[in-house]
Amino acid sequence: MNHKEIIHTKEFISILWDELNVSIRESINTRYADTKINDEVKKDLIRNTFLDALVYWKLQSTKEAKTIGANPTMELAKTRLDNLRKRDDATDLIISALANYIAKEFEHSMNLGHTDAFIYLCNEATIVTPPSIKLINPAPCYGFQYRGDIKHFYNQCIEYKVIDSTTSLDSFKIAFEGCDYRGEKPLKWTTTQKNHIVYLFDLLLEKKLVHKHIEKDDKFIQINPDVTIGVLMGKTNNQVSKIRASWKQYGGTTPSKADYIEYLIASLTK
Repeated sequence: MNHKEIIHTKEFISILWDELNVSIRESINTRYADTKINDEVKKDLIRNTFLDALVYWKLQSTKEAKTIGANPTMELAKTRLDNLRKRDDATDLIISALANYIAKEFEHSMNLGHTDAFIYLCNEATIVTPPSIKLINPAPCYGFQYRGDIKHFYNQCIEYKVIDSTTSLDSFKIAFEGCDYRGEKPLKWTTTQKNHIVYLFDLLLEKKLVHKHIEKDDKFIQINPDVTIGVLMGKTNNQVSKIRASWKQYGGTTPSKADYIEYLIASLTK
């Protein structure tokens, strides 16, 4: 993927995040306004519906580019977009952003910038203007959101000598309750090897004890794991990748002498 493709893909995903955050929440709240649905159940329903819709539109954008690209006529492009407009979660801005995405694919990747479909898509994308787009990058300032008993997690990390015993519960919560981590010092890790810290986070993600998406102020935020791990370690995301490669480059599945990390994770899932 070249630089131009990365930019217009980010533009599309940015608009999806903003629009779906609003439309999905409003739709679920309206649908269940007069019911006795539990707040936590409703929250999970909003989150799952949002993530399903996000995956759908991301996959559909690629499918539409290929489908219209195989027969790049105005009629087919119009029919495809009109069908998508019928979805409950479709908004004018999502459709416009999708048209913009496909048009950029035609121009930069598929050599179809001369077609009638390209002209139609450009007209449909006129409300998407780059200066107004606020890209939603993965959030490097937010810690992961632990899904279990955070006090138990904290105590186990101290017991297994993963973090320094002088670490306060409050500072631990800042790192693991999805809080803004700007201005905070990285946790004081006491693992025997740096790659054990990365391995700990990899297992937390694998066991779904922390997630790549958190909810703050009624808005879903996407976390780039390596960026956030780096913030909590005092490293960059590239350094995190290199640390992980230290045990994977020779075909290893785990770092050496990391049994105590696995025991820690096991103690959280009992």
